[in-house]
Amino acid sequence: MPIIAHIGKVPVEEWLPFLVPVVALYVYGRHRNRRRREALARLPDVSSLLDEAIIRRVLDRWSTAGHRELSAEAVPLLYPPGPDGLTASELASRSHRDPAAVERSLEDLQELGYVDLEEHGVGERRVWLTVEGHALLDLAEGELLAAAAQRAPAAG
Repeated sequence: MPIIAHIGKVPVEEWLPFLVPVVALYVYGRHRNRRRREALARLPDVSSLLDEAIIRRVLDRWSTAGHRELSAEAVPLLYPPGPDGLTASELASRSHRDPAAVERSLEDLQELGYVDLEEHGVGERRVWLTVEGHALLDLAEGELLAAAAQRAPAAG
């Protein structure tokens, strides 16, 4: 005769079939995200990968997803790992652009609802992605990973 264990007042045999798929999906998701983060970490510097064709590719992907109002200036700002926690001057240094131009682009992104700018010290603001901004970053990452993968065989 089988022994049925209970957790609280719920018999194990009733919840166990539901728990196994949930745990399996969780483990798969963690593994998939870790592989993506590792691939993103291997992306070359902004200036090494971004050219007109790839910027156009990212803009087309954003447009397809309903973000038609974005310009090419936004692409280097959303280059992985993204702008979260950085200031305009830090982003300008990373993307090899003029800090004043980066500040204007960030203000445009804020007006569109993709970033929040938080005061940080005198004259400095930190950038934080909104939910919509994270969606943009995810789309950009996908295109950049695909572009880097296409270039890798040509380089090797």
